[in-house]
Amino acid sequence: MRPRKTGRPSHKLIRKTGKTVEGINKKGFIVGLPEPIARTVAGMGGDIILDGEQIGDVFHMFDCLEVNGEDLRGKPYDERMSWFHEYDCDLADSARDVIKSVMTAFTTRQKTGLWERLRRENREGIVFKRLDAPYVPGKPGRGGPQLKFKFCATLSAVVAKVNRQRSVELQLLGKDGWQTCGNVTIPANHDIPKVGTIIEVRYLDANRESMVLYQPVYLGPRDDVEPGECRVSQLKFKAGTEEEAG
Repeated sequence: MRPRKTGRPSHKLIRKTGKTVEGINKKGFIVGLPEPIARTVAGMGGDIILDGEQIGDVFHMFDCLEVNGEDLRGKPYDERMSWFHEYDCDLADSARDVIKSVMTAFTTRQKTGLWERLRRENREGIVFKRLDAPYVPGKPGRGGPQLKFKFCATLSAVVAKVNRQRSVELQLLGKDGWQTCGNVTIPANHDIPKVGTIIEVRYLDANRESMVLYQPVYLGPRDDVEPGECRVSQLKFKAGTEEEAG
């Protein structure tokens, strides 16, 4: 069991081949990495592919997929985990501020304690994994070897309109086409996203009739999400109205 981080995480693979370090987003495109992450990974031994989430200048390492040309994806999670913990142990103290191996709980007591702490700290959520499971790409889903439980709701939406006073109108794709789901304020320390931009929003819940988000908070733009993925079915409704909307 491992915790998920707060903020606007961006899922990435990091591939190191010789002296070359590349980021790979969930679309499979090569993307840039912050200089601290690229420099730190370049100093790690051997050729590797790491799976994790980037939050600012920090990479939270979830999994190790390849080491010196050996594909680990089909091996059990606990075996892959031993590889990325080995890399974690080899990192200098300063490097651990940039590449962080995500905490994992094993016993019932550890899991309960981690769950309660993350709830108190208002973290995004937690992921449960089977130790004997091979690597499965994509988001953890229901009924598989890894399950994600969110403490708060987030979604990706398309900017439909830029309003006055630093807010934008959001829209999601439903059964009857694009539908407005309210507005979100853009903080002063962020650029106002243009119409058509895909952004990430955290919110408490949504109104079942209007689809409007309650207490939305802007987290940032998404460059790894397609417009067709911004669907109404992402919505978490108020208690008692959680059926899928489309």
